[in-house]
Amino acid sequence: MISDDFKNSYYDGIFANMFATLTGGAFLTGFALYLGMDELMIGLLGAIPFIVTVFQLPTSYLVQRYDVRKKTCVMGAAIARIAWLPILIAAFVPMPFENFRLYIILFLFLMSHAAASISHLAWLSWMSDLIPDNIRGSFFGARNMLIGAGGMIAMMMFGKILDLSKNYLNNGVSVGLSATFLFAILFGVASLRFLNKVYEPPPITPHIPVSFWNNLNLPLKEANFRRFLIFTFCWSFAVHFAGPFLTLYFLKYLNFSYAFIAVLGTLSALADLLGMRVWGKLSDRVKNKSIIQLASWVAVFVPFAWISVRPGSLVAPIIIHIVAGGFWAGITLCTNNLLFRISSGENKGIFFSTYSVIAGAGAAIAPITAGLLLRIMPEAKINILDVELLPLHLIFMASTLMRFASRMLLKTIIESDAAPVSQLVRILRNVRGLNVANGFDSLLHPFVEIVGRKNKIIVKP
Repeated sequence: MISDDFKNSYYDGIFANMFATLTGGAFLTGFALYLGMDELMIGLLGAIPFIVTVFQLPTSYLVQRYDVRKKTCVMGAAIARIAWLPILIAAFVPMPFENFRLYIILFLFLMSHAAASISHLAWLSWMSDLIPDNIRGSFFGARNMLIGAGGMIAMMMFGKILDLSKNYLNNGVSVGLSATFLFAILFGVASLRFLNKVYEPPPITPHIPVSFWNNLNLPLKEANFRRFLIFTFCWSFAVHFAGPFLTLYFLKYLNFSYAFIAVLGTLSALADLLGMRVWGKLSDRVKNKSIIQLASWVAVFVPFAWISVRPGSLVAPIIIHIVAGGFWAGITLCTNNLLFRISSGENKGIFFSTYSVIAGAGAAIAPITAGLLLRIMPEAKINILDVELLPLHLIFMASTLMRFASRMLLKTIIESDAAPVSQLVRILRNVRGLNVANGFDSLLHPFVEIVGRKNKIIVKP
């Protein structure tokens, strides 16, 4: 991989994440509330991006068989982003029945995420051959740091725009949302220009012709990968049982403004930026499993921490976002790296798609289940041991317990050459081992130059 490919991949990621930020999170929840969706429909909206991962199974077979990773990735990404134009039209054009409007938007949203899911699978297979294993942690650490910065800027800017339009314009919410989604589409299209410039190498391992059904069984034949899938499903279910409802909690119960949610997102993104750089360097030294084990301890208690936050609170939400952002960076980065490492060298696409489908199944079932529970729960506060709890608080408590149980499954997964958690803790205690000075310098100079010398790859920050 040459320097230009690194830079084009960085720029693609930055603009793609700006699109994703503006069509998800607080903006998507605000859009859903504007359209009059209840908790169950918001849960369904949160589940759709994961339901569509089922399309990755046939896609992985076709991509590997016909070697069309780059073409599939670019075309899928283009469809996913352009689909937001008819979503925008459907949201604000008069229609005879409101339910009809909601069903059209949900269908278009599903189509957008189906295309994005197919694109992401092709991208994973493409990048697994493009990025050498010995620099994968550093590369994705730097790339994720930069795309986090892009999302942070978009969140701050358009969160403020949405608040201003809401407060000072007639039909301000519709104006603000329209502007947000139009710019999101522009950012998404801009990313395609850079994505299309990245080189596609030939597959490192040649495709072994097998039937579609035999191809589906390949990941399940490997015991270690099966254990990884079990952990993935349980962890994904636990996380997404509460995740899609956090923004609803912010807007509806804590009365946070879009601007304050943007500030929280920015602080989380800043912690994520530094976390990606630190965890990326550490993962090259200790690999991935121990980082996930350590960082997941913090992720376990994040939903429980939100129960203590009350309307008007400022300090607690800031602390939660900063701490969670830094540790979630390690989980996100190292889970992807672990997937790359334990997937078989032959027909990798089916391993990636199976992982996505299993993770997607957990993430899709969880918010729908939680949404159904919220629908049947009384809306009034529940008094338990003289503590007043909202129905959402019970969802957060259940998510905490399930996260705690599911992280125990990490012990069953084997990663070659991985250091134990105790060694990771010793490195973290040794400030010099982290090389903090160089780490912060790298934040200012994130582009990486690859120089080949005598078949050795050298990374220059």
